[in-house]
Parts: sequence; structure tokens; C-alpha cells
Amino acid sequence: MKSYILTLFFIISPLLLFSQTLTGKIETVKGEKIAAANIIIKDSVNGGIKEFVIAKNGQYSLTLKREYKKITVEAATHQYISEVWEIENPQKDKIYTHDFLLTKDETKDEKEIREVVIVGSKPIVIKEDTVKYNVASFRDGSERKIEDLIKKLPGIQVNEKSGEIRYKGKSVETVTLEGDNLFGSNYSLGTKNINVDMVEQVQAIENYSENPLLKGVEGGEKVSLNLKLKKGKMDFSGNLDYGSGFDSDGKQVFDINTNILGISKNYKSFATLNYNNIGVNHSPFDYFGFTFNPEQISEERFLAKKAIPETLFFSGLDDDSRTNFNNQIFGNYNGMFKIGKRISVKTNLYYIHDKIASEKYYENKYVIGDESFKTSDSYNIVKKPEQYRADLELKINTSKTSLLEYKFRVRQENITTPSTVLENNETHYFTTLNSKDFLLKNSLTFTKKFNKNKALQVIINQSINAAPQDFFISPAVFDFEDYLQNRQYSRFRKNYLNFQSVFMGSTLKTKYAFSAGGLLDKNPFKSCLYGISDDFESPENDFHNDLEYGKKAVFTTGSYALNLGKWKISPSYKLTFLNQKLDNNLTENTENQEDIIFEPSLSIAYKINNISTLKGTANYAEKDLAANYLYIQPIMTSNRSTQSNLPDLSLQKSFSYSLFYTVFDLYNQFHFLLGAMYSQNKGGFISDFDIQENYTNLRYFFTPKTNDNWNFNFMIEKYIPMIESTLRLRSDYSISQYSNIVNHSEIRDNKTNFWTSELFGKTAFDIPVNFENIFKFHQSLSQSEGGEKFINRSLNDAFKIILKLDKRWTLIFSSDYYVPDTKKLKENYTFLDTIIRFSPKNKKFDLSFYAKNLLDQKNFTQIQTTDYSTNIFQSNILPRSFMLNLSFSL
Repeated sequence: MKSYILTLFFIISPLLLFSQTLTGKIETVKGEKIAAANIIIKDSVNGGIKEFVIAKNGQYSLTLKREYKKITVEAATHQYISEVWEIENPQKDKIYTHDFLLTKDETKDEKEIREVVIVGSKPIVIKEDTVKYNVASFRDGSERKIEDLIKKLPGIQVNEKSGEIRYKGKSVETVTLEGDNLFGSNYSLGTKNINVDMVEQVQAIENYSENPLLKGVEGGEKVSLNLKLKKGKMDFSGNLDYGSGFDSDGKQVFDINTNILGISKNYKSFATLNYNNIGVNHSPFDYFGFTFNPEQISEERFLAKKAIPETLFFSGLDDDSRTNFNNQIFGNYNGMFKIGKRISVKTNLYYIHDKIASEKYYENKYVIGDESFKTSDSYNIVKKPEQYRADLELKINTSKTSLLEYKFRVRQENITTPSTVLENNETHYFTTLNSKDFLLKNSLTFTKKFNKNKALQVIINQSINAAPQDFFISPAVFDFEDYLQNRQYSRFRKNYLNFQSVFMGSTLKTKYAFSAGGLLDKNPFKSCLYGISDDFESPENDFHNDLEYGKKAVFTTGSYALNLGKWKISPSYKLTFLNQKLDNNLTENTENQEDIIFEPSLSIAYKINNISTLKGTANYAEKDLAANYLYIQPIMTSNRSTQSNLPDLSLQKSFSYSLFYTVFDLYNQFHFLLGAMYSQNKGGFISDFDIQENYTNLRYFFTPKTNDNWNFNFMIEKYIPMIESTLRLRSDYSISQYSNIVNHSEIRDNKTNFWTSELFGKTAFDIPVNFENIFKFHQSLSQSEGGEKFINRSLNDAFKIILKLDKRWTLIFSSDYYVPDTKKLKENYTFLDTIIRFSPKNKKFDLSFYAKNLLDQKNFTQIQTTDYSTNIFQSNILPRSFMLNLSFSL
């Protein structure tokens, strides 16, 4: 309740408000209106810029929000001499009018690139297609790594689980370091580990192109971020953090990491080595919940699918570190070398070793027809992932107009997951899942630029991915009277080859690209369930798979973007001849299917003005799904679950439409989004469940049924000078249709509705105290046609107080309040954390004291619903801990 009162206080309590209004015109001495100019209010007595507004179309109006004895009003714009106007003792409730006449500054270069500086609450510089954020101006003392600060920048969002960064709603391609793409798609390596003290500016770049030969030729939809380092950090710099303390169980906790950054004319490198057991993941790989990072999403087509799913840890909390009982060692090295003027070499090396432990409890309440029953499982799990990886990239400028790029990757990943399970409070099981994943990938790209408007690319990708798995369980589940344990054997492999040539070009109003290519994709798969006794291992023939799925395709694509004033029309297409083949080596049965697929799409955007756009899209696609549903005979995936499929080579046909209206106004720090998306899928695999108290058998089969999906999105964000605060309201609503069979029923038509709303507020007072609050509400509703409704509503409020006692001392107090089920308000959880930070004037080191989970919460419960059940999930929480951290800058 206190957090709500404080939130209400900082949102609605006004500061000292004074209604002096300044208004007038800004014109040239010839009487011409000036399109844009900066009106800056300076305190003539105490000094410094205090307030700011952008004058547009020769007009300005500003209401002062402070009391002054004397102010200087300055009108400034590019290529004109600034003019000032002074006001003594501005009187309350008075309107002051003054017209500025600006004289051309003949000393300025007419060709100089225009820069607009927004200084109001946060300095931002806009220069053509680049927005520069001044790091120092956005800091409030709570940041440690640069990712902590990027989250606060206007127009930028960060997915804390995957590390993905979005700018103006678009996923960024990469985060460069002083203009060089050191990290590639794994840019969270840099954002999670580079100290915020090293960075002077974060730059958001539109129309990004990593290949310099394609700048201005390829489509300009890509965006990136660039980190500009502080002076003095350019040769050799780094930092060492050592944190240690104890938790309430008497266990010693650690958070130790070191980063080294080296930059010279022909060499650039960043290395990090860290260890922690406080739940923090410093790597770009999520072994806790297996959320894919941007690189993994973009390269999913190269990866074999694991038949036995890895154990997923799901906390239900926004902060996974509260439930991540880890023991992580992560090391990474990134280096870029320039050999002469034409050759550059980049290497990326990774090592990660972790031990993630968790105690979890699942309780499922099923209502299926006239039948209802409950199941439960108590797990004690230890997941031990280990990964070795090496990347190599070689670039050779074979001439001024041609570039050859070669990329190589080798990766070995091993995950061992031993667990103990108590099923239905009756039967104990001991399980172990051993998974290995080997990837070898090669990529070759040749670019030839014919002139400034035309270029050709030839691209070849080849990869091999093997994903063998072994799952052991004892006592045996199948033929338990004859065997002591079962072993589920699975061997999945993918051999992939893709080749493509792309011709692209541009004119003053158009950009276009046409390509042709082909692919070969082979997926052999074997599995078998064994019964194991003291002296032998026997296969179960009813659980044996031996098959190979392959596909071949030739395709051509085309895209065209036409700019007609405020309109941008972008049609595109893909034409594919697809051959699929499925060989069952046990039955000697072969299935073949050939399809000619035409996939058109259209995007139309109307630029209403410089800050707002209306955009609509329409797409048609056909997708092969067979690779995910190959094996016929069951595979054991847990102590109570098996999974099988009825393979089918049919294609899923999808129609999708979207319409979005966006406003992005950095001048006034205003962002607005309103949009809707609709998709219709014709055909797909649906689930056939056989759910009993002791086991669940799941089988997938293809059906031509049609399902519709709707998504609605709304967001408004504004910095309000009157209360010196940023407010944001976001709401998302989705309607999803799907079908299934449960316990031998007919095909059931189901619907799930999700509604999420978020209210965010953050102050930027010029006083030592500032506040931040996020309130979230979630609702899920699942129902089968004519069946019972399963509804759950939950809420979360995260509140933070940031107190800067002086330039050296910062105190941060935060609380997280959760209600998993609003029907049971008394069953709630509150987490309290505190950080005290001391930063001396020399800035060579700082000292921090961390206190986490001060109320020593032991577990957290989350509730989910499906169309036939309510699922209660409980996970243990890291105990209360205290830690002292020393950070030293090299």
C-alpha cells in the first residue's frame, strides 16, 4: 500500500508551478519564418540552462515551471546568429511576447550537416539518421552496465530475458563499438558486460549497413546502436569487480568479473571473465529458461530440433535472478585485427560452465468433460550446461568495389540434468538427461558493386548440427517388472546447404532487390527406448524410430520500394519449388510431396508528418512443418510423459494483416503507438492428449482446420515538464484460436485471451530524491467451446526510490509486490532490496553494498490456465543475502 501512495504522490504532486508564458515569432531579417529553432531559458543569477522548447514554423510558446529573479531567453538555430532577450523578475500570471529576428551567419558552411540539440530534461543530438544520447545525462546512480542505461533511453526497449534491443519498434542488427561490429548478433556480450563508466554516448543509427559497399543500395530498414567511448578509454582500459558476502543460510556468495578493452589503429578487442552464484547471467545464452537471443532466432534454420526438451526453469517473476540458483563461470574474448588496408580478421571465443539448481512443485487440476482429478510432481533439479565455441570472420577487399567475407563457427555444448521426482506424493523417480550439441557452420559472401546504385551478392551457407540425447529413469516406467530402469535414446542430425545470389539497386525514389537460389536440408533421426537390468539392455520395438526427412528447394525472390512523396509502397514476393521426402527405414515406406509456392506481400506506409506514420501490411505464406513432427513411435520425455506424431508433408497456409499508427517525437519526448494484427492459419498440427493421473501421452497430427488470431497494441509515453516526470501506459490484448483432442474427445475448438497492461512512471527532479514505479496487470482466459472457463488475474507493482545524498553517495531502495491470483489477495509476495553506493571523487573505484530479498521470501507461486486445467507452479527463491562489492577501474 505504501508503494501505491508514493506512486500517486510523485505522479500528481506538483512542483512549484509558475504560469509566466513566453510567446512570439522567430523569423529572418527578411521576414521569412524559420522552420525549427531552439528556445533556451538560462538562469542569469545561478547560471545554467533550465528550460527548453523547440520553435516550429516560426512560432514558439513556453510556460515557465520555475521562479527566477532574472532569465536570459536565447533563440538559436543552424546557420543563423543567436539572439537573446532578458527578463527581470518575471511576474506570475503574466504573458511576455517577443519576436526574434535572426541574421544569417555567413561564416557557417552551407553544406554543414544539421544538428538539433534537445536539452530540456535529457540532452539528445539528432544528426541526419543518427540520434546521439549523452550517457551522463541519463544516469541516476543505479546503473552498473551499459545495458542498465540503454533501457532508460527514449525510443529504445530492451528484452531483459533475451537481451534483444529494439529502436522505434525495430530489432537492432548489432551494437557496434566505436563503429566496428565486434560482437555481431550476440551484442548482449557488450551491453551486459561493458561498464557504463566507459561510455560517453549511445548512438542510434537508422539505415544501417554493415557492408560498406551496400550503403545506400540495400533497403534502409536496418537499425543499430553504436557505443562511443570516453576519452582516455581508447588505448587500454578495463575494470575489476569483486563482490562477496553471505546469505541467510550461511552460504558465501560471490559476484566477480573483470573486463579489458583495448583499442588502437589496427586492433580492437574486448574480453570478459566472470564468476557468480547470485543468479546473474552475464552470458548471451539463457540456460535458465532457454529464451533464444537474437542470434539464435536468426540462425534457427541451421539447428537440429532436440526430441527430448531440456528442463525449463520458469520463475513467473520479472527478475529471473531471484530463482536462479546458479554457479556460473563465463569467459569471452572478441578481437578485430586489420592487416594492411584490405584485410581484417575477427575472432570471438566463448566458454560457459554453470550449475543451476532448483526445487519446484507442480500441481495440475484437470476438468475434462465430466471427469476431474489432480496430479502433482515435486522436483529437485540440477542442470549443468557447458559450452565451448569459436568464431572466425575474414574480410578481404579484393578491390575498391568488391568484398569477400568468410565466416566459420564451431561449437560444442554439453548439458547434464540429474533430477529426483516425487510423483503424486507416492512414487520416487531418479532421472538424468544427457544432451550434446555439436555445430559446424561455414558462410561465404562475395559482394560486387558495379556503381553507386547497383550491386551483386553471392551467398553460400553450409552447416552440420548433431544433437544426440540420452534420458535415463529409474525405477523403470515401461516393463517395470522386468527392468530396473529405462533409457530413451535419441539421435537427431541436420545437414544444411543454402546458396543465393542477390542483385540490388536504387534510384532517387526506388530501391529493389531480386534473388535466386536453392537449398538442401537433410534430417536423419533415430530413437529407441531400452529396458535396463543388471546385466543387459533390451530395446522396446514399439518405441523404435529410424527415418530421414529431407527437403530440396529452388526459389526466386523480389522486393521493390517506391517513395512517392509521403507514400512508401513496398511489394515483394517469393516463388519456390519445394520437394519434401520422408523415408521410414523400419517400414521401408517413402513419402514424397512437391509444391509450387507463391508468397506475395505488400507494405504501404504514409508519412503524415516528420514524427508520425500510418503503416499497413498484408502477407501470404506457406510453411512446411514436417521437420518438427517426424517420429511415429513414442519418445519418453519425462517421468510421466511420452510424445509421438503422425507425420504429414502438407503445408500450412497463413494470411496476415496489420495496421499501425505511430508517433515518435524526440523533441517533445512523446511516443505513441496504436495497432492491430490479424492472422489466419489454414492447416497445422494439433495435439491429442491422453491425460491420466500417472501419465500423459501426447500425439500430434495434421488437420486442415482454420484458426484465427488477433493482437491489439496500445502505448503512449510522454515526458511532462510540469511534473518533471515520464509516464507510459502500455496495453496488449490477444485472441488466439486453436484445436485439440483431450482424452478421446472429438476435436475441440478452443480460445485463449491474454490481456496485459502496464503503467510506468519515472521522475527527473532536480532534487536528491527520485522515484520509479511500474504497475502491471495480467489476465488470461482459456475456454473450450461449450466448456468451463479457466480464468486467472495477477498483478505486480515494482517501486524504486533513488536518493543521491551528494555526488559520492547513492541509496537505492526497491520493492516488488506480486499477487499471483487476485481472487486471493492475501496470498501475496513482497521482495525488498537495497543498494548503497559510494563513489569517491577520483572515480578510480567505487564501493557498493547490496542487500537482496530482505524479507527472506522462501518460494513463489504462479498460476496458469489452459482450456482443460488450472496449473499451480511453485519455485524456491534465493535466500536473503548481503554483499559488499568493490569496483576498480584500470
